[in-house]
Amino acid sequence: MRPITLFARLHRTPLLTFLLMVALAAIAAAQAPGTEPPLPNTGASDHDTNRTELNNFDRFLDDHPNVNRELKNNPNLINDPDWLAQHPETQEFLKNHPGVNEEIKENPTQFMNRETRFERQGKDISRAEAAKADDFLDSHQQVARQLRQNPKLIDDPNYLAQHPGLQNFLQKHPEVKEDWKQHPNAFMNRQRQYEKHEGKKP
Repeated sequence: MRPITLFARLHRTPLLTFLLMVALAAIAAAQAPGTEPPLPNTGASDHDTNRTELNNFDRFLDDHPNVNRELKNNPNLINDPDWLAQHPETQEFLKNHPGVNEEIKENPTQFMNRETRFERQGKDISRAEAAKADDFLDSHQQVARQLRQNPKLIDDPNYLAQHPGLQNFLQKHPEVKEDWKQHPNAFMNRQRQYEKHEGKKP
């Protein structure tokens, strides 16, 4: 009769097999003292630039529509020395904002996507702008109701011609006019947020 080997016994005994595997794993771990667990990926790179810097970059792009268009079409241009040489104003901005400079050059597409989200969500609309719009809409309830139903009316020349008070308000507040017309839905959402959460504060 063939002798029953150790492995044959282990094969027939699942519990012993399990215990042997645990012991072998413990020995292997003890023989690698210099091994450290990998650091968790916290995703911090997408949040390193604070809101102020992101707003500064958004304002810069608003003031330089050609740069804005070219970078959104091809974010990697930010790492092209020839392109930067043709846009000294961009070089100057990056020099004065090292945080933006570092992040946009490290992850151009990710950074430009984040700037686009920032703008579309109305996060570039300041509390002062929202307050001015809120004050105007509070005293022009019909306009407020119509713009909430259809925010794009703010960029309709015919609608503006029928509401000279609104036209006059926008002319007196060009920064409000720019943001409101650029992203009407986001602006109205920001105004409602102000009215609900901030407008009642002393």
